[in-house]
Amino acid sequence: MATAASEEEQGKEVEIVPATPGACKPKSSVNPPSRINSQGACMAPKASEGEEGKEVEMVSAAPDPEQQLERDVTAHQDSEEEKETAAEIKELLSKLQPLRARISQLLGPAGPHRVVTGDHGRRCLVLMETELSIIAALLTTLSPQHFDDAETKKWLGESLLNVPRLADCVLGEVDPSRHTLLRRASQCFHRRKSFSYWRPLLTVLMLYYIIEHPSSSRYRHLLIPSSDLGLITPQLAEADALLPLVGIDRPAKKILGWLAHQGKMGMNLRVMCIVGPVGIGKTTLAVELRNRLRQQHETSGGRYNFQCNVMAQVPRGTDRNIRLVQDILSQVSEPAATALSSEPSQDKTMEVLVRLISECLRDKRYFVIIDDIWEASDWEEIKVAFPNNNHGSRILITTRSTSTAWACCSDSYDGHVHEMKPLSEMDSERLLLAKAVGSVDGCLPNNMKLHCDEILRRCEGIPLFIIGMADWLKDQRLQKQYPRQPEGEDEEQVPRLPERLEQALSSAFNDFPDDGSRLLLLYMSMFPYGYKFEKDRLILKWIDEGFFIITDYHGVYSNDISKLEAEKLFSELVDSNVITCVASNCKHKQDEAEACQWQINHFMHQFLASKSAEMGFVFTTTTLNLLAESAAATTTECGNQTSSRMPRRLALHHPDPLLPSMLETMDLSQTRSLSVSGTVCRIPLDKFVNLVLLDLEGWENLKDEDLVQVCRSKMIFLRYLSVRNTRVSKLPHEIKELHVLGTLDVSYTQITELPLEVFELIFLHHLDLRGTRIRPLPKQIKGLRDGLKYLLVETAARVPNYARPLYPLQILVTVDLTKQPASFVRALGDLSLEALAVTWSFHQSTDRDYCEALLSSIVKWEYLQSLTIHCGLGCSMEFLGSLEESGAPRWLEKFKVTAGRFASVPPWIDGLEHLSFVQITVCNKQTTTDDLKILGGLPKLQCLILGLDFIPGQPIVIGNEGFCELQRFSIYCPMPWLTFSTGAMWKLTYLQLKFCSTPASQICVPSGISNLGTLTEVSLCYNAQYINSPSIKMTVDAVTKQVARHRNPIDLFINGIEQDDVQEADDEVTEIKIGTSSRTNAGAENDAQAVGEEATTAIECEITEAES
Repeated sequence: MATAASEEEQGKEVEIVPATPGACKPKSSVNPPSRINSQGACMAPKASEGEEGKEVEMVSAAPDPEQQLERDVTAHQDSEEEKETAAEIKELLSKLQPLRARISQLLGPAGPHRVVTGDHGRRCLVLMETELSIIAALLTTLSPQHFDDAETKKWLGESLLNVPRLADCVLGEVDPSRHTLLRRASQCFHRRKSFSYWRPLLTVLMLYYIIEHPSSSRYRHLLIPSSDLGLITPQLAEADALLPLVGIDRPAKKILGWLAHQGKMGMNLRVMCIVGPVGIGKTTLAVELRNRLRQQHETSGGRYNFQCNVMAQVPRGTDRNIRLVQDILSQVSEPAATALSSEPSQDKTMEVLVRLISECLRDKRYFVIIDDIWEASDWEEIKVAFPNNNHGSRILITTRSTSTAWACCSDSYDGHVHEMKPLSEMDSERLLLAKAVGSVDGCLPNNMKLHCDEILRRCEGIPLFIIGMADWLKDQRLQKQYPRQPEGEDEEQVPRLPERLEQALSSAFNDFPDDGSRLLLLYMSMFPYGYKFEKDRLILKWIDEGFFIITDYHGVYSNDISKLEAEKLFSELVDSNVITCVASNCKHKQDEAEACQWQINHFMHQFLASKSAEMGFVFTTTTLNLLAESAAATTTECGNQTSSRMPRRLALHHPDPLLPSMLETMDLSQTRSLSVSGTVCRIPLDKFVNLVLLDLEGWENLKDEDLVQVCRSKMIFLRYLSVRNTRVSKLPHEIKELHVLGTLDVSYTQITELPLEVFELIFLHHLDLRGTRIRPLPKQIKGLRDGLKYLLVETAARVPNYARPLYPLQILVTVDLTKQPASFVRALGDLSLEALAVTWSFHQSTDRDYCEALLSSIVKWEYLQSLTIHCGLGCSMEFLGSLEESGAPRWLEKFKVTAGRFASVPPWIDGLEHLSFVQITVCNKQTTTDDLKILGGLPKLQCLILGLDFIPGQPIVIGNEGFCELQRFSIYCPMPWLTFSTGAMWKLTYLQLKFCSTPASQICVPSGISNLGTLTEVSLCYNAQYINSPSIKMTVDAVTKQVARHRNPIDLFINGIEQDDVQEADDEVTEIKIGTSSRTNAGAENDAQAVGEEATTAIECEITEAES
């Protein structure tokens, strides 16, 4: 839904031709030329060429002494802080020098000084020498200005200053000269797995984690955005302004209906947000709405006549809000903007600006577009400038952040969030042709058509990417250099994007508020193109890479705190629409909260791969060639440039015949993270001796012998090993040589048993056995009792019935309880579980011992966050209703019971304040009202899957109270006789109705769907064999007609098939009738009446069939 010109995220407006003057200018003023963005949107006007820029920078008429004094004091404080930082750096370097000298001495040839001869000790010293050299080079190269932000100062003060102490601890363990006679004698009796044996390994890992932490300056100074990134040249803007609109008509007409004012309540100020990822066309839609308003205000009877039209784009920088309101004020009242030149304080200027805007708009009906707002706090600061004057004013905001969109609309009457959808396949092709050949009906040469299909697949309906690749195709066509046919999905492209795409993606990348988010985003280049990943596995890799390791004075870190921080940042990336949910995986998935897969767009991935190589953060197969070339030209010994270009992380997913020989000539001892997949071959795994993370998921050429080689290479620092989805059939006994291994993922392999040596890995905390044929787990699993926290097994796997020793276990999925005694179920209560998934049989639901055992365990799981019970057919789970509210896990976030039935919703659910996902089936129609009241009262419920195992005898009314955060609602009912009142489920975006063929005796179709103001998708599911059933037809027709009349653009799916053209709008925009509080069910009554005639005929036919 964008135009060929949809480049809103490229960011900056430019000077081109004069545009239509704004409607809010004073009558006495002369209409000046306007600033126009890339879509031709009218931006802040200028009074004259001589006054250019005055609406952005306000300079005082005379210098203010107090302001100058304040600046002097601030400069003095900054200077003192820089001196302090310089002194800390100098002191740290002075401590590192003797340590490095001592390490070199211990690693030197035998002489008068005692040297370290053991392999274990020498490996620790070699790795520590490398990490200390990197730290010294970093501190020598960077200036104190690189440590000017709070995060980096914290890293310097709390982590980096601990490096000498940590290094000294390692020397204390491995330096023979520090060992007394008594200590050397005691070491002869040390068990090999004692903590003193592992301490040097863990301490050296801490040094690596400190260097690679996102707060470090190792990469942060390379993340400073260039001044020219994200700019759009006038030539590009002018060219795009001439392109046709594609796929935008339908949402534009629907939103115009929202802008219309009619009735008393329609005169309130309304706020709408358009949200979507970079390049999807948010600004394009906003500009098109602005243009259509200008065209229609004369013929609309006043509905579209706004006295003041403003469009302003949010600048970047810490002073963005003050510059934004200056821009808005200059459009609302230019004289008022120039009157502020004497205001000395920025805070006071902000206050005055907001007040002046509010006064200018007080008696006007205004339409304001605020483009590309980033944070909700920005809106909170400026929203007081827009008064609710009951003139039918409207505010339209575009943003990439979903949470920001909802926050901006939360205080508005009838606020609405419109989520932009990618273009359809047809519109994508039309846009590509329009840009590449100049006509939507044009055609490309035959040798380019196959390549276009691949381009469209990778663009995923994002207009920005389609336009960028169309420009590239056009250049190829003009030069008659037709691209070769793509060889496959896993082909790695040369990391060079078209200029338009690189500018926009650079701008989007640099817009992230903190460097930590950018580094984690860069880490996505470790994955192959098109890779679909799970959230938990990505977070696990982030933690094992050391991105969230929090160290204290003793070098101890907490995985629990790290996980919380990682989940927070992952949510931020999802919220900003950089990481998106795989549509084919969860579009109609019943359980949105379960293992949903995520992905990153191909072109963003390509940009990140190029950026990562430029910074030396990650190298892929292609960019590794660039590293080899630059290494040959670089002779600086351990300078910052050299150290930053070390292949610390390698992602080898593309087969290259030169790759094996290239790796043989490189020093791979510096590599800490390696990822291999696809058909890559001949990787010398034994050369990667100092790996911390090894991910071999999906490597087709991985053999059992390669895994033996990995273990025999004595990768003593390895923390993460994944052979997921490979042909490996067994784990070698030598796996015990991976001394500090924390994560072992053998899921979806051909492994049938675990060697007992696995249970000697005392630091193993994550074991994934899903998708394997491993059935009984041996009793030796008790050897992991001190560290194992995550155990993921197949349903058929048998967990030993002595689970009590595994008390640190936090996540256990999926355990088959049908073959376990009641004592095992009771013993599970001794575990400190946070997530549990089990199977439950019909026999157990009728056995009192089993029921009491499960209840007693639930009471003990104080910190349980997720509980999933897969029941056998016909299971009654009513016994769970007897749980006391005080015994319910108060931190529970997910409660899912499949196939099992309850008479009513358990009362104890009412007190769960953190519950966000519920799947439950009830069978008592008499308690439906109370059940909905309990579920609607959950303050954080976002996804509800409700089964009603009965035929309703009356409409099930969902009122406007409760369900304040619900976004997804799926209901399974033989006859979905639902009525949605006005204002019901005001955040609902997805509605699924699953029903069956039933005899009907009254109008029993869903109604009030038009009252769901934020709805964007409706799905109907039924058995296709009964497609001709009158009740099926009646329900489908009723829902289809309500969707067609809905003011929002809605995607309708019937049995998984999207129904096109359901919402084909008329040329004239239909008026939206705004209900009032006194007419709660007005929309529902209108919907029911609309299908009354068809329903009567259908009912008569169905009753006849039922009687016969």
